[in-house]
Amino acid sequence: MRTTAVIVDTTGVMTETLHVESSLEVLAEVRAHIRLVARRLGADEPAVRGLVQAVDEWVTNVTVHGYRGAPGPVDIDVLRDGPDVRVRIRDAAPVFDPATSPAFDPAVPLERRPFGGMGIALIRDMCTTFDHRALPAGGNEVIITRPAATA
Repeated sequence: MRTTAVIVDTTGVMTETLHVESSLEVLAEVRAHIRLVARRLGADEPAVRGLVQAVDEWVTNVTVHGYRGAPGPVDIDVLRDGPDVRVRIRDAAPVFDPATSPAFDPAVPLERRPFGGMGIALIRDMCTTFDHRALPAGGNEVIITRPAATA
């Protein structure tokens, strides 16, 4: 199931929301949504590409590791926050705090690296904030922020 909504709060801030059921098949739709909304919010192309990559990495992790390939809800809110574009992703998967993930070490030779582990490092590199909180009813909320204009 897929739904979208545009909400304007009392201060005039517009948030565009995409609700999907988690699966690898919806990732193209998630990327297209982020691309469209980030451009609409005035993000330049490097910022759009970074946001698309960061959101794709996180939603992939939620799908593969959180829901273990089973469907589950994913809500993605995108809004302009001053000079930044902010994306909030919520899911109902088991709580996973990315701060507990081992740091990625690019100095380790490829043949000695464990599988995976690069996605969180990529998100951290591409965004100015990458915040997680466990939701009171279970699940996760991640907020990533990136400047709309690159220097």
